[in-house]
Amino acid sequence: MRLRLMLLLACVLGLASTARADTAVRVQTALQDGEVRVSFQVTDAVSDAVRAAIQSGLPTTFAYDVVLQQPSRWWFDRTLAYMRLSAVVRFDNLTRRYQITFIEDGRVEEVRTTDDEARAVEWLTHFHGRRLSSHRLEQGGEYHVSVKAQTRPRLLGWAWPWTPGAVLGSASFRFRP
Repeated sequence: MRLRLMLLLACVLGLASTARADTAVRVQTALQDGEVRVSFQVTDAVSDAVRAAIQSGLPTTFAYDVVLQQPSRWWFDRTLAYMRLSAVVRFDNLTRRYQITFIEDGRVEEVRTTDDEARAVEWLTHFHGRRLSSHRLEQGGEYHVSVKAQTRPRLLGWAWPWTPGAVLGSASFRFRP
């Protein structure tokens, strides 16, 4: 019984890791006018299953958790700023158009429409120069920005204790004014 449970767990972990092995988040940071700006893109984020969900007309959310932290030697890293970005795509089968709603920290920021699937995917997975923080950074201090990306609806979300399908990316920098 114990061996079967261990084999089942190994199979599930193997499937989960291979399902997201090709997907990556590339993160870049910039300091502009005393603000930390972040740009990121998710490569290969739209799998066949996600594409099928979108094409069916099911609202599909691409959610991004962006965190600015200062590393600590002795305790947990200190979180300086947090931002939640979401891009919700709805495909209208009658007009053959994609409507994408951009939400930042719970507020609707913008709504775009297009009939080009490639452009819709780009809008869902590429974010440039988003203002993350105007927090005072220490001169010579080290910081890192991490981005956690996931899509909803999620499969196996009710049975899996961790966030399924989450992809991580990060970038570190040293503040020099």
